[in-house]
Amino acid sequence: MERYRETFGWGLLVILALGSIVGWLLANRAMSGVKRVTRTAVRIGRGDLTHRVPVGQEGLEIHNLALAFNKMLERIQSLITELKEVTNNVAHDLRSPITRIRGIAETTLTGQQKTEAYQEMGSTVVEECDRLVIMINTMLDIAETESGVADIATAHVDVVRIAKDVYELFQPIAEDKGITLEIKGQTEHLFVLGDLGRLQRVMANLLDNAISYTDSGGKVVISIEILQSQVKISVADSGIGIYEKDLPRIFERFYRAEKSRSSRGNGLGLSLAQAIIKAHKGEISVESSLGKGSVFTIILPLMPTTN
Repeated sequence: MERYRETFGWGLLVILALGSIVGWLLANRAMSGVKRVTRTAVRIGRGDLTHRVPVGQEGLEIHNLALAFNKMLERIQSLITELKEVTNNVAHDLRSPITRIRGIAETTLTGQQKTEAYQEMGSTVVEECDRLVIMINTMLDIAETESGVADIATAHVDVVRIAKDVYELFQPIAEDKGITLEIKGQTEHLFVLGDLGRLQRVMANLLDNAISYTDSGGKVVISIEILQSQVKISVADSGIGIYEKDLPRIFERFYRAEKSRSSRGNGLGLSLAQAIIKAHKGEISVESSLGKGSVFTIILPLMPTTN
């Protein structure tokens, strides 16, 4: 019996020792993943946003943690890059009108001018100030709409009526430029739940762009059709088109495609349009062929019909 006790005691000690070693190895393996995450966090804290957590074989939990951490870092880096671009674009767009306003102010201070000259300079200052106010208000509209702070009205809105109203509004402008403007497709009332003013603004922006970038003799067509429980509204033009490299960024704030850089637009209209459509649980997209034209498409959920 004494011999069995001694053997059992030694066996127990061996098992405990092996268990401790195995436990230490498993814990060390698990902690190595946590240590890698910690080291990455330290490097990021020092400003190195390009560093990522190496994904190892420590276990499913650590593996998922590393993937989630890296995904979060990519999103943060993307937001910071976008913020830098927006800041640079805002600075550029503010500098030009402010420089012009300052130049006019200096002119009024450095010499005597005729009354007509002062009136012309005053008119220019008002025009530049209006541009600044429009740009700032549009930026605020985009931020409020994207964040959900904006008060989006929830009324029954007839999108067919919106399309027809915008068509009638821009018809004289298209005629003056020698452009054929058409509207086709669904003519019955189609209702969505949304904000009338904001949806009108989106349609007006798309049609204004289409006419602006289409030469005389060209054509712009508004199409409306039903896709099951959705309505599809397209604005197609035979204009200059958009470079393929510009398409992925066409809805970004302040981004202006290569052929539109000479225009006086601020590059915010399409960004606001996208924010408004997303707030209405819809989608907006673009297809374009350089030299042949572009098609902007809006898809919105229809309100269910009641019998």
